[in-house]
Amino acid sequence: MSRVNPIKESKQTVHGYPKTLTLYKTNASPYYWVRCFYNSKYKVKSTKCENIKDAKKFAVQFYKDTLLSSVTSNTSNQTKQFARIGNEFFHSIERNSTKSTYRSDYNRYTQHILKEFNQQEIDTITNSQISQFVTKLLETGIKPATVKHHIVVLRKIMKFAIANDLMKNLPVFPRITGKLQTSLKRDYLTVPEYDLVCKCTETLSLKNTTVQGVLLTDEMKYLIQFMVNTFIRPSDLRVLRHKHIERKNDDTSSWLELNHPATKTNQNPVQSMEVTVHIYDRLIEFKKSRGESPKMDDYVFFNEYGDRDKMMSIVAKLFKRIVKESGIEVKTDKKLTLYSLRHSSIMFRLTLGQVDTLTLARNARTSQAMIDKFYASHLTTQQTRKQLHSFIQVEPSKKPPKTSTRKTVTKTTSKKKVVKSKVSSSVE
Repeated sequence: MSRVNPIKESKQTVHGYPKTLTLYKTNASPYYWVRCFYNSKYKVKSTKCENIKDAKKFAVQFYKDTLLSSVTSNTSNQTKQFARIGNEFFHSIERNSTKSTYRSDYNRYTQHILKEFNQQEIDTITNSQISQFVTKLLETGIKPATVKHHIVVLRKIMKFAIANDLMKNLPVFPRITGKLQTSLKRDYLTVPEYDLVCKCTETLSLKNTTVQGVLLTDEMKYLIQFMVNTFIRPSDLRVLRHKHIERKNDDTSSWLELNHPATKTNQNPVQSMEVTVHIYDRLIEFKKSRGESPKMDDYVFFNEYGDRDKMMSIVAKLFKRIVKESGIEVKTDKKLTLYSLRHSSIMFRLTLGQVDTLTLARNARTSQAMIDKFYASHLTTQQTRKQLHSFIQVEPSKKPPKTSTRKTVTKTTSKKKVVKSKVSSSVE
């Protein structure tokens, strides 16, 4: 038996991927090897990993790279092969798509769509097949809204095929029924719950709590406070650097202006709440106390993780531990994630502030329609009573002195004094 042949007992597959993608060990190397059968050929490569978990991650990336780099001949059936057209489509949009959109669409393509249609000629895909594909996705527990996104990606690939004369018409696409997840109200923190989350973060930090080997520090507290007072999305944490933050001030106040790259919609400057200046200063002091010297090109949060996907995963786990410590989900049945911090910041302005939804939407890099559909859906008349009652109040005018001498009265009008009600401005 050759030393490079697979050891039978070491063979493993990767859950969720074709069985033709296998991992195995040989007597010639301490590392796992990955093998993929595609386009009637085996592709083999060393993972350089002795740990099976790391080897599987390598195998998944190897599989995706194999699909993208696959080269087929120009025979008619292979030209129309779904896998080939799908790969060419993603090559064509990579430069002109945002990273987040491209990554989301590509993951849906490789994880589900490609497995379903793979080497089938694209112009032979029927409405019946697409309907069966939708059913399969729903049966796996995928929400209707996410299934709808998969179908959008499939339609994009087919339109690309039509544009390149590889098929004539789109098949009829099935209608996705069921309650879409995106139409549900989004949970947020009340002010007391927000205070509790911050206190729990401090407590866990003092206890030197670790989550899957990562130490939970005060940096998480500053991250939570920063998000609530700047309206940013969790995805903005991937790209936000110190160079994107500018200190602003006028005669009465000071604040931060954020000009980070767009991660979802537009790139409007974001004006923070005034308290953010204090939060940001404490973050810098914290980093310096740990021997760090933040540079303008450094990421604002968790700069040590160059892999920002890994950073987001770590932050999400740390926040989940904090929420568990607070007990809020158990008491209220809320489902809190990092995105809940953005929801909280917008809800605080709607309930505590006196700002119109257009201004709020522009500053939060969203639209009035999204504010009304997702965030304001929580609002009750009790919460907005103060805004409803905050009409301009007019003081009674003083009677003018009598100046007449012959039963004639000179009428004068007094200026009305306007008193505006004041509303608290920010939450720390």
